[in-house]
Amino acid sequence: MNSHGSIQHGDVTITYEVVRSARRHKTIHTQVSLDNVRVLAPAVASDLELEQVVREQARWILERRKILSARPAPKRYVTGDTMPFLGRDFKLIVDTDRFLRPWIRFEEDRFLFDAPPDIGDDKRREMIRRAFVDWYWREAEEHLPDFVADWLPFVAGHASPRVLVRDQRRRWASCAYDRTLRFNWRTVMLEPELIDYLVVHELAHVTVRNHSKQFWDLVAYHLPDVKERRRRLKEVERRLPW
Repeated sequence: MNSHGSIQHGDVTITYEVVRSARRHKTIHTQVSLDNVRVLAPAVASDLELEQVVREQARWILERRKILSARPAPKRYVTGDTMPFLGRDFKLIVDTDRFLRPWIRFEEDRFLFDAPPDIGDDKRREMIRRAFVDWYWREAEEHLPDFVADWLPFVAGHASPRVLVRDQRRRWASCAYDRTLRFNWRTVMLEPELIDYLVVHELAHVTVRNHSKQFWDLVAYHLPDVKERRRRLKEVERRLPW
């Protein structure tokens, strides 16, 4: 059975919902959204114990809400919206006059989408969203191998890694033990300097598997402004759609 509680952190009151489950044995997990805090807890956890957890996490909860509130409003996918590509925002034009099939075109520094005229707004938005995912994915498959090829001789010698595009929810890229590089399809939304950072980061993992000082020294050797690029990446990713 769910219950509720609240704590005071400075001049802010944090209210939270407690969801107990007999399936949970030890772990307590906190979920934060703009309008709700949920504490997932074992059935035997006491109210006092859960209140203490929320108090200890109060600063993180408020910081998480701050990050969420700074994110852009969801795209409406109508004429006048903008979508990012290689670090720039380009205007979207939705055309219902010459519909042949639903598809995204990038022409003259703008996105064009041919949409069926007789369709509800929700279905049109979802159709355009899916078309953009497909378009970004194809662009990532086309562009990212070139970025890797440009940096490969300098960072990883003749490793010749495979380059794959994937839907990675919590990371931009990864390097597997077999030297396969996997990049998030959203990577092509970023400016080239930030794509370079991601590529150099993963190529450095071909020779140094961890994030030791040796690893960061290798990245910094090729990108002396690596700290600034990391900062910009964290800043930019908060503004990107999806």
